[in-house]
Amino acid sequence: MGWTTYILFLFNVIVSSHIHAIHGLRLQIVEVPTAVRRGDPIWLNCTYNLETDDLYSVKWYKNNVEFYRYLPSDDPPAQKYDLVGVYVELSKSYQGNVYLSSSDMNTEGTYRCEVSAEAPSFQTERAERELQIYVLPKGGPTIIGTKFQYHIGDEVNVTCHAAPSKPAATFKWYIHEEEVSPELLWHAPVVRYRDGLLSSQLGLHFIVKASHLVNGVLKLRCLADISQAYSMTSEEIIVGNTVRASGLYTAIDGPRIEGGLTKYQVGDEVDVNCTSRKSQKPAKLSWFINDKKANTGFVVPYELQTYPNGLKASLLGLKFVVRGHHFHKGEMRLKCTATLTKVIHTSSEEVFVGGNQQSSGLHVSENGSAVAAVSISLRQSCWITLTSLLLLCQM
Repeated sequence: MGWTTYILFLFNVIVSSHIHAIHGLRLQIVEVPTAVRRGDPIWLNCTYNLETDDLYSVKWYKNNVEFYRYLPSDDPPAQKYDLVGVYVELSKSYQGNVYLSSSDMNTEGTYRCEVSAEAPSFQTERAERELQIYVLPKGGPTIIGTKFQYHIGDEVNVTCHAAPSKPAATFKWYIHEEEVSPELLWHAPVVRYRDGLLSSQLGLHFIVKASHLVNGVLKLRCLADISQAYSMTSEEIIVGNTVRASGLYTAIDGPRIEGGLTKYQVGDEVDVNCTSRKSQKPAKLSWFINDKKANTGFVVPYELQTYPNGLKASLLGLKFVVRGHHFHKGEMRLKCTATLTKVIHTSSEEVFVGGNQQSSGLHVSENGSAVAAVSISLRQSCWITLTSLLLLCQM
């Protein structure tokens, strides 16, 4: 083969590969809900464009275990495999769109769609998304430890308890309408239940002063919030012989990793930055090395970036020296995840000590459109009268 012929051969190979890359299989949409209320059904959507390819298979995995596949050459083409927490309803599923009829705590995990083309390309595209299960409490928080009466100089030592939920509730204490300073609070361990739910509690301890009373009344209020991720996106780079953005996690509205080298060896220093997309509420960034959360000593926090239009972007660095254990089968995976959260549950309980006033009771609400609306009708109010030393409660 002469040089001219050889060069023409290489040119044809490069051109044909380029044409195939343009017209071959590609993923268009991979949708997995970020947060699902326990018990709700779930749609998984994997939309692809074959271009000039023929479809060989569509497969869905949870935590790297296959639970559904669609092969046009099979009869029937769709099959499901039993997996704890994954309830596939084949009659409503087709190709890459899979319907899960229900959900429980075991449904939570990482879901991956994998699409493969027939010969001659044998091309495979895949994408992963995280799914979390949340559970709202069946009732509001309760304040325990109150006395029938308090005088100036008396000790107040009360605790706010939240009903079991997932994630655990976070609290704020108020004396009248002023939020309590941290030095008056004491934290108790979170109670963990066998079903995966959590119950948190936060104590309040102080000595009654004249400034704590308004018209002879001491008003204590505990506010419980439950926050949940409503958007989670990631970008990953895989370091082996080359460094590249992985199609496993990349999303249009996801964070961006900058500063990666084309190759790392043991002893080299990794120094990369992750920047979230601009948003009204800044995203929380997290770094992972081979799917394990990075050591806090490797993470470099930076100030929030604020733009003239009011949008914000988070910036988080990752800096460490490469060791042998950072490589798994010759590869090191660096992933940055951006998470946006919303308050999906807010409730409070108030206690009035002194006078003859009724508390405002319990208020439960859910805002935003990312999660279905919730209605909880429980109302509870308690008040204390110093004159009769009688604790009255209404349910």
